[in-house]
Amino acid sequence: MRKLIYAILIGIAALLVGVGLTHPVVGHAAEVPVTGLSAGDAVIKDANGKVVTGQGPFDRYQSYSVNYDWQIPDGVKLAGNTSTVSVPAGLEPNADISFDITDSTGTVVGHFSIKAGSSTGTVTYNENADSAVNRHGSLSFHASGTSDNNNQGNGWTVNKIGWISGMEPQGAPNELTWNVAFNSASANIGTVTITDTLGPGQTYVPGSVYAPTGSYDAKGNFIPDSGTLTPTVSVNGSEITFTFSNVTKAVDMTYKTKPTLTNNEGKWTNTASASNGGSVSATVTWGGSGTGTGEEPSEVTLTKTASDGTKLPDAIYKLEDSLGQVMFSALKTDENGQINLHMLTPGDYTLTEVTAPDGYELNTTPIKFTVVAGQKPIQLNAVDPKTTPTVPTLDKGSLLIKKTGMNGVALPGAVFTLKVASGEVIKEGLETDANGEILLPDLVAGTYTLIETKAPEGYMVNSAPITVEIPADGHEVVVPIKDQQVTGGSETPTPNPQEPQVPGVTPPTKPIEPTTPGVTPPTKPGVTPPTKPTKPTTPGVTVPTKPIKPIKPGVTPVTKPTTPPTTGTIKPGVTGSTSTGTTTPGGMGTDSRSNARSVGHAGGSGIVGQARNANGTAGMGAHGQTMTRLPQTNEQTSPWAAVIGLVVLLGVGLFGRVYRHQD
Repeated sequence: MRKLIYAILIGIAALLVGVGLTHPVVGHAAEVPVTGLSAGDAVIKDANGKVVTGQGPFDRYQSYSVNYDWQIPDGVKLAGNTSTVSVPAGLEPNADISFDITDSTGTVVGHFSIKAGSSTGTVTYNENADSAVNRHGSLSFHASGTSDNNNQGNGWTVNKIGWISGMEPQGAPNELTWNVAFNSASANIGTVTITDTLGPGQTYVPGSVYAPTGSYDAKGNFIPDSGTLTPTVSVNGSEITFTFSNVTKAVDMTYKTKPTLTNNEGKWTNTASASNGGSVSATVTWGGSGTGTGEEPSEVTLTKTASDGTKLPDAIYKLEDSLGQVMFSALKTDENGQINLHMLTPGDYTLTEVTAPDGYELNTTPIKFTVVAGQKPIQLNAVDPKTTPTVPTLDKGSLLIKKTGMNGVALPGAVFTLKVASGEVIKEGLETDANGEILLPDLVAGTYTLIETKAPEGYMVNSAPITVEIPADGHEVVVPIKDQQVTGGSETPTPNPQEPQVPGVTPPTKPIEPTTPGVTPPTKPGVTPPTKPTKPTTPGVTVPTKPIKPIKPGVTPVTKPTTPPTTGTIKPGVTGSTSTGTTTPGGMGTDSRSNARSVGHAGGSGIVGQARNANGTAGMGAHGQTMTRLPQTNEQTSPWAAVIGLVVLLGVGLFGRVYRHQD
């Protein structure tokens, strides 16, 4: 049973979650801040077009028109949004009313609707009303009064009213009912003829007459007595004649007509007269009308050109309003050099260039213009001059080449070639003058290569390229170059010929008597002779040369610990490589301690040695830390395992207890 309840609860919860997730979200239209649609803004007119605003109370048997003039601020979004229309007190629609609001071209810009008896209606706008500026319009619909104080008692001869009694699915009326009452005093008047003249826009519905009999009280209310009269009906065009015989009571006759509409609005008036005297007219109105208009916003076009008329794309402007507020910060000219501005409301504006196209100067002169409602498109022009190319000032220096022989004598007639860093030859055929010099002024700062292509007569060409760096500070760089005389020639003797006989050479001391360089004879390095390391006399035991009897079991003393062994040699019993597989002496078999040691290193750490215990199992040498693993396994203690196990045991126990209770 408990499981069934749980399942039902889970199902209900899932259903509620699903309903919450799939419930549609209803969006609400925004209220447009319109002026002119409040009850106080309405102008009320009677059926004859006379203004009766503020002259209530308004008779329920009379028809009135309620009229508004509205306006919407510029820049307000309208599409899909609404405005509320308030009905003045004492009036109400006598039927549902619905009609479109159109502009001067017939384009629908909105829709008005109001329910019968309601005190408010609604205007819903579409996207056609978004683009205009100075949007305004009118709204009018028909209503009846709510006052029943016009009491006529029971002394009148004939009376008449009408109302809408049928509506099409689209909301337009398709049936009118007319009520003609006579003989309110219930007198015996014999035969009576009622002639009713139909106004335009309606036709009589045959067989629709119903004439109950009764009486009227002092307040003018009809009290039927369950009796009826059947008149003779004659239709002649718009004139209908109803003939009643033997009339002795008050009669409250009704009949129906089919109306026609003009522009979603109708006004139908009939006039009834009685053969025993009296005439009365009644009017039924329905619908209304609405207009909405505006002005197309001014279109502003800026055309950007160069001085020669070339259209300039990619110029960027900002647009500011009259208060200096930036409306657009990055308006860019298109491929035709134009910026097109639409839907600007009337006012003053300023366009300022913030970025010029590449290769053109920025024109910072503000372009001011004014938008007036309904004016023709505004054409603006702006010109950017080309940017004056800036010739970069190159840093230059000079190069002075000085050509001499090995003895310093100036050598004219040497020919050179000068290249830039890329290898391009920029000067060639450069020849030293009588002073053995070449001066190259106005060289752009950078790296150059100087190559001798021809030596003076009697000298050899110095073909080695010479790299020269010209600095950017304008200094002169002097490059001395010496050529060696061709063999067999003679040069002018130098002043001190004896000095450079043995240049740069210092005689070595006894260079031919070295004593075995790089070898130092070792003195008893303590190295175990590697002659018989693989032939132990006892299986598993490596017999070291001159074994040292350990003082304590498992410890091998190190001979001469202060003398490090020669690189590449290993002492017996010191490192794990020589003690692996070694069995302790038989007399030490009861000691299970490791006989391995660590050899100290410069860093202070030790090398872990391995040994075997007396029972032949491997032991671990000192490593500088305490081992936490369990014996002969790789496992470690885990307190969390114990905790998890305890939780599992508690869960199993609790489940078993619940299960027993359920059974």
